[in-house]
Amino acid sequence: MLRRKQPVQSRAIANRMQTISRGIDGKQLSSRAVAMHYSNGLIKGTDTGAAMKLVTAKRISRSRFHVGLSTESIGLAALTMRAALVSDTLLLTHENHEVGHRLGEYTFSGIPNKMYGAASRESIKYGIHCPSLERLGEWILGAERMLKMGLVWYLPNYWTQSLTFNTGYFGRIHAVDYLIRNGRAVDASGAEPIKSQVVRPILQIDLPFIEGVDLRTFSKITADEFDSYVAFRGFLQSSLLAIDDSLNAVQSERELLRLGMDIKDQVRSMRFEMQKARRKGAVSASGALIGSVGAILVAVYGPALQAAIATVGASGGVWSIIHSAAENNTRHLREDKWYYVWALAKESDAGTI
Repeated sequence: MLRRKQPVQSRAIANRMQTISRGIDGKQLSSRAVAMHYSNGLIKGTDTGAAMKLVTAKRISRSRFHVGLSTESIGLAALTMRAALVSDTLLLTHENHEVGHRLGEYTFSGIPNKMYGAASRESIKYGIHCPSLERLGEWILGAERMLKMGLVWYLPNYWTQSLTFNTGYFGRIHAVDYLIRNGRAVDASGAEPIKSQVVRPILQIDLPFIEGVDLRTFSKITADEFDSYVAFRGFLQSSLLAIDDSLNAVQSERELLRLGMDIKDQVRSMRFEMQKARRKGAVSASGALIGSVGAILVAVYGPALQAAIATVGASGGVWSIIHSAAENNTRHLREDKWYYVWALAKESDAGTI
């Protein structure tokens, strides 16, 4: 059977993330080692070409929803799951006042001249600023599916150190739209008003369907149900843009509350449709199946039933066929934007909303 080709949001990001991932796949690396491998995968010595190409791709992107966020020491996972709901592509990074972690060192050769003779050689240490390499590595592993699709990526804030200088590689401010302070977005680079209307409220709105979902599960569902995810993302973007930014704080909060309640209602409706479709599929499947193997059901009893059904081509048994038919009966619902939210809610502690 031909496997469905994995969709891609940003080809440039996806290609780089897939290249980096090939050095991790199949290896039992610690989360710290994963973070170091990833960070080294965007540079080569003093060359930050790979990282800068992705930054440039963000700048020239025609998408109004390519969002860059710089965060303090708060969880990357929670921020990712919220911001990804309104971002076509999402860039995350940490501030340069975070802890500095050493990645390695390289040798720098100066330019020879008549006064000093041969070029001097100096060993230069380099690393990145982030609260924890272990937590960064956990985020990379959790967001792996989304990274490979070019939906999200992390831009390390590099530093270098030698006897003569101590400086960062490049100014990240050009890649960052907002600084996240105490869970709120502070404008960092004159971001477009349209971005503000979707980024700021998504950090505040009540979204119980993701509260009990870990990043790995969120990443998997987003990748597996990409069409439904894109549809829901478009709905959320348009809904937030429809909220008049001239409203006062109380009015805006009321509108966000109304949107949150509408999402809950739609999840309940999708749950009902899924249950109805599955019941219908199971009933029709069981009727057809029992009719086709009726003679066997009469003649065979007990454990031998499974083997008898397998003999006539029903591998896996009667109930696996009924379950498969019921799932197939819900396939049309997977194209709906609310299927994605339902799938997340189903995995969440908020699955009863």
